[in-house]
Amino acid sequence: MKIGATLADVDPMQIDCSVRFDGVGGLSDHISALKEMVVFPLLYPEVFERFKIQPPRGCLFYGPPGTGKTLVARALANECSQGERRIAFFMRKGADCLSKWAGESERQLRLLFDQAYQMRPSIIFFDEIDGLAPVRSSEQDQIHSSIVSTLLALMDGLDSRGEIVVIGATNRLDSIDPALRRPGRFDREFLFSLPNQEARKEIFKIHTRDWTPKPLDMFLEELAEKCVGYCGADIKSLCAEAALCALRRRYPQIYKSSEKLQIDVASIRITAKDFAMAMQKTVPASQRAVASPGRALSSVSKPLLENTLARILQALQRVFPHAEFALQKDQQPDSVNHVLRNDTVDSDEESPSIFEEKPTHKMPSREKEKFLSFSRNAYYQPTSCRPRFLLVGEPGYGQASHLAPAVIHALEKFPVYALDLPVLFVTATSPEETCAQLMREAQRTAPSIIYIPHIHLWWEAVGATLKATFTTLLHNIPAFAPVLLLATSDVCHADLPTETDGSIYFRQ
Repeated sequence: MKIGATLADVDPMQIDCSVRFDGVGGLSDHISALKEMVVFPLLYPEVFERFKIQPPRGCLFYGPPGTGKTLVARALANECSQGERRIAFFMRKGADCLSKWAGESERQLRLLFDQAYQMRPSIIFFDEIDGLAPVRSSEQDQIHSSIVSTLLALMDGLDSRGEIVVIGATNRLDSIDPALRRPGRFDREFLFSLPNQEARKEIFKIHTRDWTPKPLDMFLEELAEKCVGYCGADIKSLCAEAALCALRRRYPQIYKSSEKLQIDVASIRITAKDFAMAMQKTVPASQRAVASPGRALSSVSKPLLENTLARILQALQRVFPHAEFALQKDQQPDSVNHVLRNDTVDSDEESPSIFEEKPTHKMPSREKEKFLSFSRNAYYQPTSCRPRFLLVGEPGYGQASHLAPAVIHALEKFPVYALDLPVLFVTATSPEETCAQLMREAQRTAPSIIYIPHIHLWWEAVGATLKATFTTLLHNIPAFAPVLLLATSDVCHADLPTETDGSIYFRQ
């Protein structure tokens, strides 16, 4: 017990106790799923006991840095330790379990799980798990392979794991061993993408709710619209930098004095100019960690292209009907996911019983009637066959530099996967592997967008193997899957290569 206690952060003072679920913005779906995994089995154990089911015991957080992966884990630990119920929280970084002695790393993992089992219910959070459990291959050394095997056995071995929830966080999903990504180990995977405009506004409200006076709601909405490509950590830093700009503007003399001066804190008022100055000093995540092709029309090009952009978005709604839900301003946060649900699930009609019951005279015969019906309703679930959209114009007309980024910015609720030449040929992996990973991820996180700028140059530059890989993966996507292929070209549709026109079937 003494050895195991030194392997985990069980002291509540070592965890930020001020973080709660109400301090996490734009991640309501993730929080609801975590409550199902951790909180509900403690509050409503009779539900799981009646159906003899075991709730999910593992989840994997992945996404760009600064999008709230570690913050959600800390908030979960604090929420689960309120009132009479207490849950032990073990927070470890991936490299903390590594040791230079052979077998010591595996021993520390076993001690950690033993300690968590004795203090159950408990949560084990592995931050940067890709450093602890990388992909096992022939090039990997034997030490890491042994650690990964030990972790797999501890998470789903012969011994029961008990009431232990394991959470892993990483920003390199492809570096994790695939054996961890299955039910029983990491049951669920949560994508922490860059927040959209509504999520950014909610994050701004969280970081400014203790300000006196509070910022106007209209100002926060305009600020969220301008902060495209900012992650949650960027927004927090932006608010802090704006406060420092206001301090610098109100009391510039404190920077020249080495002694503490008497200042009036109430006289420091943050203005819109302070936020504008802070935005010039802050480098967003879209320019630092993950490249986001979405960008709103600039003030210079907006008078010239806003009417063209409106026509493009109107035509895009016919090709990709899910765009209509993303463009609605007064929609609920989960309305985009709502269009993917089946009518059978959302219907209020009573479905037939699937259990063995005694037959009655009033019960009609159901020998030929199907229990499961996955038919789509064209009104509630609009869809189209293989949605593809091509922006064509003369060189210099702005289809790739202004219009396509503006379209992606308008549809920022959907994850975007760019397949441009720098993404394919700059990474360490082969272009074919990068293309396959991005297209599989786009299909898994649908509705989503695959973006290829300058497709006429793209098709000429890539090799025959990559062309065959891309075409095969594109045809393997189900016909009615909500995956939009968006591309731009400087040559007209008739002058595109025959292979491109015949294999991609662009609509516009």
